[in-house]
Amino acid sequence: MEDNTFDSEVKSKLENYEATGFDPTALASLHHQMATVSILPWYRNYRTELLVGSAFLFTILLIIWSQWLFTSRSATILEREIMSLRDQVQEFERLQTERQQTKSMNPDTLKYFDEQDKISSDEYLSLSSTIKRLETALQEVLVEQVKQKDVVGNQENNLASQDEEPLNQKTNLSFTKRISPHSVATESRRAIARNFPIDPASPERNLSTKAIRDIKKHYHKGLSIQVAPVFSLSKGFYNPGNGRFDLSVGLLGDFITSPSISLETGILYTQRHYSISSDLAQRNVLPGIDESLGELSNVDIDSWIYEMPVNIKYRYPISMKANWIAGLGYSTYLYTKQLIEYDYQYNQSASLNSAYTINRAKVYSGTLNLMLGFNSELKNKKILETSIYYQQGLGKMGIEETIPTFVGLRGAYWFQVK
Repeated sequence: MEDNTFDSEVKSKLENYEATGFDPTALASLHHQMATVSILPWYRNYRTELLVGSAFLFTILLIIWSQWLFTSRSATILEREIMSLRDQVQEFERLQTERQQTKSMNPDTLKYFDEQDKISSDEYLSLSSTIKRLETALQEVLVEQVKQKDVVGNQENNLASQDEEPLNQKTNLSFTKRISPHSVATESRRAIARNFPIDPASPERNLSTKAIRDIKKHYHKGLSIQVAPVFSLSKGFYNPGNGRFDLSVGLLGDFITSPSISLETGILYTQRHYSISSDLAQRNVLPGIDESLGELSNVDIDSWIYEMPVNIKYRYPISMKANWIAGLGYSTYLYTKQLIEYDYQYNQSASLNSAYTINRAKVYSGTLNLMLGFNSELKNKKILETSIYYQQGLGKMGIEETIPTFVGLRGAYWFQVK
């Protein structure tokens, strides 16, 4: 049988053959899944390794480039130094050569001997005799002047005492036509100024308060400005409640309009604390009280406060560098945060506590300020000031709604700005 005939018979038998269990929908689904699945590149499986390797390679290249850059710069600097040293060596060799040439040259003294040879022996002897004669005459004049020194001094004193004598009689004196030395008086009749004048601020002069003010007013020109860091220690008095000593820090500026009057302002920061252990039944204004924890026995209140004072200061001078100070002013208070801690008596042997925080900022009516102090100018032209102050509250402040009173001690170190 031929191949073509065999193929035709096989193809005719297989055309209508259907396999058992064949599902055309499953094959269509397979074709659809194969069409939708995207073939990922090979490097997607090694993405992390490739990123790490690339970063490592970039770091190595960066280090190699930086080392090459630094090495090239160092080489350039060394080449410049070598060139500079070569120039110095060449200059030194040139100077050495010039020095050797100068040493080898002989001085030109022929001209000196030629000029000396031009003078004849007769002229030389004549000049020598003339010089000796003049020296002898000069010696005789000096001896005569020494002998007449006392006589001339006495005659000058007599002439000074005779103020009414005519000028022509004085000029007729024989000794007035001659210039001669005279003795200097041992004591001078002239007034000699002191090397160092008396400083108005020195203890050698006791100036009155008015004189000191006049001097300062004379040298005071326009508005002067001083700035100082300030530290103060104060204690608060509350009703009810007990305060403690609190530290305040800040920065103040003093605007001096005259030697006696100035305006002081700035900002101070204080964290104040006080506790309430009595009259707790009346403190219904306090938030966050939980009576289920027991009987309230104590309340601690911490407040973070910014104070903005405006004070008028008066200076009473003691000396040119020291003053008594009195001040009157007003302060505004900004409460930025308050923390209230409650202590409850749960039973005879146990107590509980809770806390309540207020984070909102609020401005309250402030205090009336009274101040009394002393300042002194130091050797470095800075001013050290110490004072005691009293502050009386003008209204209720804080969430506890109390009217506080503060008493404290303040120190300031003033710098001149203008």
